[in-house]
Amino acid sequence: MPYTGTPKRILENINYYNLINGYKELFILTPGTATSEEKYKRGAKFSEIYALYKKFDRELRMIFLKRILIVENQIKSQIAYEFSKKYGHDNYLKTSNFDLTRGDTKQLKKIVNLIKTVQSDIARQVDKHGAINHYMSEYGYIPLWVLVNILSLGTISYFYSCMKQTDRQNISRIYRISDADLRSILGILTLCRNKCAHDERLYDFRSHIYIRTNSIHRSLSIPMMYGRPKCGNKDLFAVLITLKILLKNKEFKEMVSEIKKALNKLSKELFVISIDDVLYKMGFARNWEDIELI
Repeated sequence: MPYTGTPKRILENINYYNLINGYKELFILTPGTATSEEKYKRGAKFSEIYALYKKFDRELRMIFLKRILIVENQIKSQIAYEFSKKYGHDNYLKTSNFDLTRGDTKQLKKIVNLIKTVQSDIARQVDKHGAINHYMSEYGYIPLWVLVNILSLGTISYFYSCMKQTDRQNISRIYRISDADLRSILGILTLCRNKCAHDERLYDFRSHIYIRTNSIHRSLSIPMMYGRPKCGNKDLFAVLITLKILLKNKEFKEMVSEIKKALNKLSKELFVISIDDVLYKMGFARNWEDIELI
């Protein structure tokens, strides 16, 4: 597949690896080896790879990031409220307010690391963030409901995992799921958020964190393999399932509508591969659209 004319001009402005190496997989007929070059499917066009990269995956990142940020803000608020209600809004640096029931050094180390991370974030933001500076200057501490605004989703997820089980359950109960489920959900959302924020390839997202089989998998009749759903457990569809659990229905339906539109636009620019090939790489079930009816 030669790169001349418009493709050549595009590659002058876009990192070759990000575009070609990052999005060519669906268009490859025979992978390259040490002794032979890779072969593309007959009729493969640069425009198709570019459409997958520029017009679809970028839009997909925006769609997912918008909703993850909504979830991030509501989780931060719920954690700040639940923790402060029980321990006060300035006692998040005390190890005794976290889960030490197992009594092992590993858990204590985890909590100490969390506290160090929080202290480091405060030190880094005290001269940059108006509210942080104000509370430190006026009161010598920062209320948790203010502090959570500067904590990353990764840190807030870590904070949640260190909370006492009863406190975790008070939050997970809002979503009618277990605290273990919410922990894994926050973990996979953190990984997806980072992909979106760093402009990395998203459509074939895979995580080392699994979400457990739930009523959504069962309602969609997703087949099982090795004790887990064949799709929707560590892929982009799994992220969509978690957002179905955490978002309000109206917001989720808008998200599904936007994904449908993005897929429809992409399908009009595909010739060598089909939109079903793309959906398969995304981990989306064939009846994925039914998720908004559940």
